[in-house]
Amino acid sequence: MTKLQRIANFALSLLMIVCGVLLLFEPQDGLVIVAAVLGIAFVIYGLRKLVYYLTMARHMAGGLSILFMAVIVLDISVFALAIIADPRISIVLYLVVYNLYTGVLAIARGVESKLFESRWALSVLHGLVNIALAVLCVVFVGSDQIVVAIFCIGLFYNAVVRLVYVFKPTEIIYIQ
Repeated sequence: MTKLQRIANFALSLLMIVCGVLLLFEPQDGLVIVAAVLGIAFVIYGLRKLVYYLTMARHMAGGLSILFMAVIVLDISVFALAIIADPRISIVLYLVVYNLYTGVLAIARGVESKLFESRWALSVLHGLVNIALAVLCVVFVGSDQIVVAIFCIGLFYNAVVRLVYVFKPTEIIYIQ
């Protein structure tokens, strides 16, 4: 991780903590705020992938999959922003899918790191916590305030994990 990436991740972590605290103090409009945050985050992610495709990935093998991912994420973001008026079930569905997806990917990265005899425990723990958050979203689907609290817990946890990665030295794999 470069110094600029470390600074950006540190700033993003602080922003996530501030957003989580604000959501905890304003739980009445929490689902609408969560829907707006998720929609905007998907728009930013989709635009980043689209720009990456246009600048580099179209010349790479498998670059077309980056374009498909960008278009799908932008479609999801438009849908998320369109249903802000009544976001209950769709936001819970987004949170469940996002946490399951990131959890499975983190566990897969941890298993891969273990194969290379690298540090793997933090990645597996991160994946297990994300899967637990997805299960909690499904269990408490009926309560808006608990879903907002689960979202805040996820924000706090992901901010802490980002901070840990910011201060962790970058590992380099040497091939002998």
